[in-house]
Amino acid sequence: MDVTYAEVGTWVILGRHTRGRDCYEREWEDDMERYVGRQTQITRINCTIIPSCYVSCDGGKYYWRVQDMILASDVPLLTIDEKIRRKVQDG
Repeated sequence: MDVTYAEVGTWVILGRHTRGRDCYEREWEDDMERYVGRQTQITRINCTIIPSCYVSCDGGKYYWRVQDMILASDVPLLTIDEKIRRKVQDG
């Protein structure tokens, strides 16, 4: 998702952090996996070198990279294969 869409209250689908130039291992915790594909709302934004958000479904415990989220409103545009790849959950 483009960072310009990251606003408090926006509904998003969480994605697994992708590996990049930064240190992936320090950003991802195995417990985050259970939230991947879940629809949730952004509760707080952290605009640093890698823009990230805190969300309601995990109580703000983890930060999630904006680049790895999609807007919940875009789910109907995804193919079935893409929904499976992203682990999009109903609801």
